[in-house]
Amino acid sequence: MRWMRTLTLGGLAMLGGCTQSKVEEEQDIVLSGRLVDEAGAPLPDALLKLYRSENSSCAFAAFSSSWRSVKTRADGTFELDLLGADTRNGSIARCFVARSPAQSQGRSVSAYFLIQESEVALPAFQEWSGTPTATAEAQGVSVGFRPLSATHGAGNDEHVLFIRPSSVREAWQVLKASSPVRLSDYVLEDAEGLKASVNVERKVKVGDVTVGVTYSSDDVALPRRALVPASRGAACTYLNAETPCRITNGDLGGLVLFQTGVREVAVQLSRSVVPRKAVLRNFGVSGTMNELVLEGSADGTQWMSLANLLAGAGVQPFMEVDLTGTTPVSQVRVRATPKDTTGELRSLGQISLFE
Repeated sequence: MRWMRTLTLGGLAMLGGCTQSKVEEEQDIVLSGRLVDEAGAPLPDALLKLYRSENSSCAFAAFSSSWRSVKTRADGTFELDLLGADTRNGSIARCFVARSPAQSQGRSVSAYFLIQESEVALPAFQEWSGTPTATAEAQGVSVGFRPLSATHGAGNDEHVLFIRPSSVREAWQVLKASSPVRLSDYVLEDAEGLKASVNVERKVKVGDVTVGVTYSSDDVALPRRALVPASRGAACTYLNAETPCRITNGDLGGLVLFQTGVREVAVQLSRSVVPRKAVLRNFGVSGTMNELVLEGSADGTQWMSLANLLAGAGVQPFMEVDLTGTTPVSQVRVRATPKDTTGELRSLGQISLFE
């Protein structure tokens, strides 16, 4: 399931959704390629799965069940016969995703592409382990990895580090990651069973079609840390909020999708604290904002600013934020002031507040 999140949340597989097909419906199509391990040795009898979208965007193909599968030969090669009609939806070219089977260590490689010619020879599916490591430090964990260029040659690569619990969704994400990546105890909390992996994408020209190849590294288990947020188990308030509160329950891979019109989410702490740090996971907004802030209150009436979430790099899905408050508060809220009617809070997986 890991690759599905990579293709969608990471934005790696976004192609234009309305590219015109260049093949005829009755045209014979041959799709071929080769699967090898990191050292270049063939991987025989491996079952690759092929997914296809309803249009030219791979974003939705990632969520569908596999459409076809093909097994590699003794030399790691594979070949699949298709018709032009298989590659298009009306006049629109479909986007395809081909994915290698995930190894027990977690690594896999996938490609996304359009089929616009009678013969499409995909670039070699060469696995990448990344050899990730995890080392406990005084106030967090350091994750190291070998960049893709160390085994696959030079490239303009941007590595993305993912931290996942047992669930599909990420507990944390670091864009443009360089080894080593240092993860604070605020990010890791006391979660058990967290694993780190690294993804990276390259684009290769095949004839007139650009093929995107996405590499997923092996997993590495992270040592468990012990920091518990002051907000763990706190009650929360927003439109149709559930009880117990899902955004403070410690599920670092959780996700709450807010209903239309939500512009404020409040957390009621069990005791007054001076919050020094906030961590937001799977956080999303829509529209444009005049203001997006974290605020604290001792009585629910008078509110003081704790952080401007539009400052710096702006709104990110995963945010570790220093707070400026100096007096104890018993309530903390995320408040949005939109520029227009479309501005609102869309999602939040977890909000954690630390003294």
